[in-house]
Amino acid sequence: MAYIETQDLLDELGEDTLVKLTDDEGTGEVSETRVLKAIEFAAGTFDSYARSRYSIPVPVTPVVKTVNLDLAIFHLYKRSHVTGGIYEVKEKAYNEALKTLKDISSGRAALDVPTAEETIEKPATSDRILTNASKTKFSDDALKGF
Repeated sequence: MAYIETQDLLDELGEDTLVKLTDDEGTGEVSETRVLKAIEFAAGTFDSYARSRYSIPVPVTPVVKTVNLDLAIFHLYKRSHVTGGIYEVKEKAYNEALKTLKDISSGRAALDVPTAEETIEKPATSDRILTNASKTKFSDDALKGF
């Protein structure tokens, strides 16, 4: 499952940049094939790290989307043989995304989604508030005198 779409890359990079990164034939158009390959690369990389702790596919959250955008954008820059300042910026973002994924995989970081072992019957915490406890201490009867 892809966590980002072509529109996400257009929003992040702009159409002119996306054309420059994908249009090897000189048509002046975004190559949807190359964009989809970058999106698939990002999702595959993301899933390979996240699957050790999460049920795949995970819900698309801002963190998930950002990591996938960084992976896909670097993939596009890498294949286009662009060098210099902007390439180094995108490479740094890619390396940070991989670091985040390694931290997620090892348990040093977490996504804002339930882990594979977390269920309603077996939450990750015993905190009554976070486990959606059915018995409340502050019922209407308990608060009558206040």
